[in-house]
Amino acid sequence: MIGFASLAAGAMLFADAAPDVYVLAGQSNMSGRGAITDLHLRDRIADPRIRLYGNDGQWRTALDPLDDATGQIDTVSADKQAAVGPGLPFARAMRRTATHPIALVPCAKGGTSIGRWKPAQDRATLYGSCVARVREAGGHLAGLLWYQGESDAEKSLGEALGWTAAFVEMAGAFRHDLGVAKLPIVIVQIADSPRTDPDGYPSWRRIQAQQVRSPLPCSAIVSTRGLARNPDDLHLTTGAQQRLGPKLAAAMAGLIRRGCR
Repeated sequence: MIGFASLAAGAMLFADAAPDVYVLAGQSNMSGRGAITDLHLRDRIADPRIRLYGNDGQWRTALDPLDDATGQIDTVSADKQAAVGPGLPFARAMRRTATHPIALVPCAKGGTSIGRWKPAQDRATLYGSCVARVREAGGHLAGLLWYQGESDAEKSLGEALGWTAAFVEMAGAFRHDLGVAKLPIVIVQIADSPRTDPDGYPSWRRIQAQQVRSPLPCSAIVSTRGLARNPDDLHLTTGAQQRLGPKLAAAMAGLIRRGCR
């Protein structure tokens, strides 16, 4: 249990119970590149039991774009292209069976390789910023969603082989630094290799294979194969992100049932 946020706004939002906190980390597909204009009206209605600890250090009800860079405190993770990602569909699916409010902490940054997430306490780093904001949010740290790897797929085959070790190191550091030894971690496997520029991603399949074979305990993998993508052939559409979110929730719930908490 992380120390419950002392912010007055946070206390008011969660006066009934400390929230289950889920971290949204990785790169652009977690930050979201689905078009806001493709959202239905029902997707624009906030659920008061799903909150967001925003990049500006303020609590609010969660609506896309979750990773909005407006008022960003830690500029290292500012993603000005943030739009629709899997976080809110995930939270809505989790909410159906949750006994506590749900809080989301966005930490993703578009274009980042696994090397950019090397553990460090400095808040000017992606890792340090994320850990600091999770601590500020308080509540019960319940899980981490990780969607990243496209940038590493641009590397040579030899360089890409380091993805697993770097990810396991980072995940272990998260668990240690935040005091949750069996923190459930759901990994999103990167989607099908881009057809528009296959030569630009020589290690795509190698990253996919490492993600599936991740040796990390209390983790699960969710595939994005076949999900629709934007014209850039790299980022998931709004509809695809809305399909992905419930899959992530099912995987997270499965880990929790197995005692990963």
